[in-house]
Amino acid sequence: MTLMANVMRVLLAGVWTGIVGTPLIVCMYTRFIWGHVVALFGRRDLLDHVLERNAWLAGWVAQRLWSPVLLGITGITLRVREPAPIDWSRAHVICANHASVFDILALVRAVPPPFRFVAKRELVKWPIIGWALPPAGQILVDRNNRSGALRSIAEAAVRHIRGQVIFFVEGTRTRTGELLPFKKGAFHFAIENHLPVLPTAIAGSYAALAKAPWWQLHPGRQIEICFLPPLAAAQDHTPDHAGAVEELLSATRERIAESLAAAAG
Repeated sequence: MTLMANVMRVLLAGVWTGIVGTPLIVCMYTRFIWGHVVALFGRRDLLDHVLERNAWLAGWVAQRLWSPVLLGITGITLRVREPAPIDWSRAHVICANHASVFDILALVRAVPPPFRFVAKRELVKWPIIGWALPPAGQILVDRNNRSGALRSIAEAAVRHIRGQVIFFVEGTRTRTGELLPFKKGAFHFAIENHLPVLPTAIAGSYAALAKAPWWQLHPGRQIEICFLPPLAAAQDHTPDHAGAVEELLSATRERIAESLAAAAG
């Protein structure tokens, strides 16, 4: 019965994703194609403007229409905490842990648009959700090509798209619920673009739905997002920013780990 109920929830979530996502994709790709055409004639600034508008539109639709309905279908509630008020008018590099697909829904619901996720390139093959990533200005990286991934992140920074940039700093979902080692890309991005890091602890998503098996959803669970005080990226004039990256990574991991421990206790 539990399996059948969860299969029905997944089907309903897929239907709603199609209803909301199809017109959004049509609208965004129309703009996206026009933006590439004018960019060929030297107006790359107009392409950047299109991507920014698409990022805002996709974020608004996802936040107001898509994620709340999916959370309702799956029976998952969301709590958002800010121990200190966050100035959302300023861009941050959001560095979050990652234990479940619900982390995406939770962040989409909690972060004011526009925002951009750093996502693995193979997600583009996913119907609706993946198709929406390129025209919405999301940052797509090849996890099997480190230099290529860093280049994609650097190229994304050149586009003057306002808003938050979201990294799942473990690089993939944990299979045990424990924090994995953090990747360095988010911290290079923060230092090179003079942006503060916003450590973000997501608690409860692993208990709601772990990476495997996909059908063991636990309705009635609560996910808590805690946006911790921002960390300023120190200036580092060495070529690879190694010292500053390690310092920022360690401080971010420490804050997230402390918050998760407090939530578990």
